[in-house]
Amino acid sequence: MRYITTLIISILWVLSSHAQEFGTHWISYPLPNDSSEVWFRQSYIMNECPTQAFMNIASTGNYKLYINERNVTGSLKFDGIKDSILLNRTIDVTRFLKNGENVIAVWYAPQGKPSYGKQLSLEFYGWQQDSIPFYQKADGKWFCRQLKECSNGEGERFHAHTNTQAWKSEEYHPYGWIHPTGCVITDEYRQDSACVMNYKAFGDKKVIKDENKLYKVLKPACTYRDSTGYNIDFGRPFYGTIRLTLRGAGKGTRLKINDFLYICNGELDEQAFCRFKFSKQKIYTLTWKGRFKENDIVDIEGLEISE
Repeated sequence: MRYITTLIISILWVLSSHAQEFGTHWISYPLPNDSSEVWFRQSYIMNECPTQAFMNIASTGNYKLYINERNVTGSLKFDGIKDSILLNRTIDVTRFLKNGENVIAVWYAPQGKPSYGKQLSLEFYGWQQDSIPFYQKADGKWFCRQLKECSNGEGERFHAHTNTQAWKSEEYHPYGWIHPTGCVITDEYRQDSACVMNYKAFGDKKVIKDENKLYKVLKPACTYRDSTGYNIDFGRPFYGTIRLTLRGAGKGTRLKINDFLYICNGELDEQAFCRFKFSKQKIYTLTWKGRFKENDIVDIEGLEISE
């Protein structure tokens, strides 16, 4: 009888959660702009691994979702908006959780439109071992940080030296991070007929297969120099990004790869590649200033992404 009662309460709770107006739980970096990337994170303590856990997530930009440093799918990124539809994804995250501290982290990159204070909406829910439901949402208790010299506007830009890879780990302490705000209501926001930049609809999507998945790793057909710079030709157009492995590049060296700007961190081995802005290209042209040399590039790959 207790089990049946608990089950009924759980079902009613889930239905109630999803019956709320979509978009009630939006958070944003305070005073957002149209191009700067943002990291969001929060830790949750679990006394035991849940029997089942899900995340509902939506964003007005591109994003990556991590739990305990692991990408929760094989997708290299998620598109928050597709064909003018704002997508609300449901992902089974049970296998990524553990006893103790669990770090949920989201890397947000704008898709070129104002967010109006709506950058991320995330709900985390499921059932514990004793069939008791739990529920959390991204709110003002989370932490966020705007990345230094990292943006996703007309071209992508990444500063490897000022941004640590450990930001999504349990050991990392977010000193200097701030709390996000909720949706900011402005006159410009009120004038928008759909309240979220004229999107056609909200689309619910259960994530079953990976999106933007690595399909094939290509090697260049040839490289050559001309008046435009150092050119890397892959022999055919492909959708995705180039990835350069660099060794001995000076800290702060700026590499321009088509519309992508990469600022080196000066470590022994580092990789320059687009994280959010994939495109269909055949030839990538590199230019740089300073002491960078062609033999600082120890490997060249083309990452072909499934569309």
